[in-house]
Amino acid sequence: MPSYKTDRPFADRKLRNMDITHNPNTTLFKDQNEPSYAIPDFITDKERLELLDFWNDNFDTVGEIINDHIYRITYPMLFEKISDIIRPKIYEHFGDDIVFYSDIAKNDPMSVGDQMFKAVQPYGLHTDSVTHLDGYRPYKDIIIPLLIDGPGTYVTFNQRYRGHATMFMNGRDISSYANYHNIVKIQRYKDYGVENIDETNPDHDKLEMIMPRHIPLSVYDGLSIESIFLWQHCNAIVQDTSVLHAPTEFKGSKIGLTLHLMKRDESYKNSISGYYTPWSRHTIPIKKLK
Repeated sequence: MPSYKTDRPFADRKLRNMDITHNPNTTLFKDQNEPSYAIPDFITDKERLELLDFWNDNFDTVGEIINDHIYRITYPMLFEKISDIIRPKIYEHFGDDIVFYSDIAKNDPMSVGDQMFKAVQPYGLHTDSVTHLDGYRPYKDIIIPLLIDGPGTYVTFNQRYRGHATMFMNGRDISSYANYHNIVKIQRYKDYGVENIDETNPDHDKLEMIMPRHIPLSVYDGLSIESIFLWQHCNAIVQDTSVLHAPTEFKGSKIGLTLHLMKRDESYKNSISGYYTPWSRHTIPIKKLK
């Protein structure tokens, strides 16, 4: 499978002391006020094993590795095996007006949405709102756990950000650059536009116990826990795309399917033109390593 590395448009020293803003608009949608929830037994265990067989049989030929730690198969809903299992269940639960990122984004210069993935380390705090596809409004994220080596959970927070996908990193000394996500390290979350900030930090003690050890507690300043979901095989975790969320600490690796559900909305137009991508003035092609 091919391996790629993000080509950063800024030097590491500069990245340690700056925020990255691909899209500064903080009010890209006004809906999304529903609580996060889990759907028990969204798929059967037989279907889960079929999806894992697809991963094992196809990753080497259609998968890719990004920055040595992101293992993924992009546009998963375009594969018949995955689509036949998942698509009818999505339509039954959410309605047949749902649009999948996989179905409408093949012209993107790089995939920034749906993926079947293997995580070998916990991701940080983030949102995943796909905001650049004109005529399509972000609606829900759905995560379907397929496998984990040991125990693991997934946290959603009461705080929401109604703008472009963002990685939240207050207090981290790290030279991060993401091809799609905004990155907030310097600006306070409240000033950035995050809603419902709770400066009493009511859940810091809990978060210190369960969140990834390599991420400082300052990342969660101003946040409070909405729900903690088990990474339970066959269930589905559903959240508005505006919800801040993150996995807790886990050992080994885990495999899942994440989908970004959209709704048609002709008034929704946020793409930009004249750059390599329709979402950023900064992002440049990723480097192919092999």
